[in-house]
Amino acid sequence: MEKRVDLISPDEKVNIRSQLHIPDDLFFSILSKLPIKSLKRFGCICKSWSLLFDNSCFMSMYHNNFLTKDHSYYDDTSLLLHQTNTPWDGYLYDDTFELYYIFGKTRENMVQVDWPNVKLNSVFMNREYDSAGFNILGSGSVNGIFCLICVREHNIILWNPSTKEFKIIPENLFRFGPSWFVWNFHRGFGYDCVRNDYKVMCYGQVIEDTDGDGDGDGDGDGDGDGDVDVDVQPREDISYKSYIWEIYSLKSNSWKIFDVNMKYRNMNSEQVYVCGLSHWLCESQTYNETYLLSFDWSNEVFLTTNVPSDIDGNFEEYQVRRHLVLLNGSIAFISNHKDSATFHITVLGELGIEKSWTKLFVLGPLPCLDHPIGAGKNSYMLFRKFDGGLVWLDLNTQIIEDLGIIANRLSCKIIIHKENLLPLERIDI
Repeated sequence: MEKRVDLISPDEKVNIRSQLHIPDDLFFSILSKLPIKSLKRFGCICKSWSLLFDNSCFMSMYHNNFLTKDHSYYDDTSLLLHQTNTPWDGYLYDDTFELYYIFGKTRENMVQVDWPNVKLNSVFMNREYDSAGFNILGSGSVNGIFCLICVREHNIILWNPSTKEFKIIPENLFRFGPSWFVWNFHRGFGYDCVRNDYKVMCYGQVIEDTDGDGDGDGDGDGDGDGDVDVDVQPREDISYKSYIWEIYSLKSNSWKIFDVNMKYRNMNSEQVYVCGLSHWLCESQTYNETYLLSFDWSNEVFLTTNVPSDIDGNFEEYQVRRHLVLLNGSIAFISNHKDSATFHITVLGELGIEKSWTKLFVLGPLPCLDHPIGAGKNSYMLFRKFDGGLVWLDLNTQIIEDLGIIANRLSCKIIIHKENLLPLERIDI
């Protein structure tokens, strides 16, 4: 057998290895620009890569890149503040709503937005609600369109504030019995990019109609106050106190029953919408697990992503409040640890993969802050203080700036609005 001769000396091998070595700062700089999904997958290549999120030097670089990188979601967008005013001595449904553009970090840079000039029938205590304003579904517009909820959540309106165009959605008038209607306690709004169609989803329970006309509008006339296709065929699988899902299509201007075996407990009412999917934080029916519930508007399917049970360490469930937000284009939730006055921000790397949840930020202790209102652009997030004041917090520096608003009887949320000048029924994204 021919003897192998090594032509490279040991010293030369050491030199070659040193030349191939990538310095840590360059290595960190490259990887810190990657999305969480990629970093989690690369963790199987070598052990040091799987421990990147435990390296303080790397995490400092990753935090900065994560918060400052440009995301297409925010192109041509404006920041708005939605306020709900609850009077001290008011009746139920006495809330009023206001909407403001935010052009800076103080109240002086806010401009109030006029609500659409729409006339609605009063269905509660013979009161007029035209000037009370509207609640807004979700934390952002969908292709520039807002879904407005009003009059004890009885009416739904699609509204484009850029063009002032709006459309009142007809009521869902499915008949399940001579005196039954659906009491909705959850709604979603999104865009079907395959069919170029806006859709509204409702989840509710079939209950008794107290005025006996079968339309659930409380006026006793049985007409439902809207022109819409109505499913009048009885369904044996739906009975009194059944829970049902319904979907409205703008293109067909009609509602349909959405047959899905999906129940939840304590579903977060605030929707986060991005890239054709709506997301909510939920608890399972047995209350022993938390998960992200997502809905694909084009395929009309639900997806679930479990939240790790140990994500909040040794804190008990009652000690932690969670808030779902869209943080620079990524799905994230903020855990508010009340006893330690800290806020932990965990970001989802990949939908459906429980292990892709990654804790990126631990803020505090910040004993003056009560809870987050919502995420703005880049590194800024709005918080409410215990004294009712609203403040901006820079996630990079943890510097607090006062907005100049006291919210004692006020609930607020931050809304991202994307400019769109196309007519409602002709939008093709």
